[in-house]
Amino acid sequence: MIAKAKDLWGLNLRDQIAHIPDELLGRIEKTSFPRAKKMAEEYIKNGSRKKYKEKVIFLEAQALEKSWRMVEEKYFKILSELTQKPIFTKEFGCYFTTGFMCPYNEKENWFMVSMWHSVPFSITTICHEIMHLQFLKYYKSYLKRKGLKTDQIENLKESLTFLLNEPEFEEIVLSQDYGYPEHEKLRTELKKIWFKNKDFKNLIDEAVCMIQK
Repeated sequence: MIAKAKDLWGLNLRDQIAHIPDELLGRIEKTSFPRAKKMAEEYIKNGSRKKYKEKVIFLEAQALEKSWRMVEEKYFKILSELTQKPIFTKEFGCYFTTGFMCPYNEKENWFMVSMWHSVPFSITTICHEIMHLQFLKYYKSYLKRKGLKTDQIENLKESLTFLLNEPEFEEIVLSQDYGYPEHEKLRTELKKIWFKNKDFKNLIDEAVCMIQK
């Protein structure tokens, strides 16, 4: 899917698929999505380094879980207070991907972290993705009623993670949340609004007005 994508909010897509061998990438780009998916699955299943990767991922998962357990309670408390809503579920699924991109599933409440990233970076990814899910659960319908289109909601969702770089999360987030290049201006404007009164509902409402202008 990423190999065939044309744009990803200003990211250099080639950087996101650098882990795919050129020969495999060439075949993927020339075929249909179902066939490309099957090719990727076969490559992962039969790869010569599969067993080694599995061992590394197992050790990474242990380290990441230990680090996350130290901060999860504090993170959920801060996120709940910040969004002015209780955490909407008791369970989030976290999976490793052998790729660089870390997708999430809004319906099933799971997300991915990359085996190539450091533990501090992955902690930021966890915070980033859970913030997305919390935001979409409580504010997506509200924003639709306010007149925002799907792509505008997506842009706002991604831009709001600037909050992870603010003092509220400084004891949890060790690795900066940079967001996407395309959202840099919106993140800057949202930060200005946030510092007026640090009220999330007000931030959302002012963001809607700004985006609709």
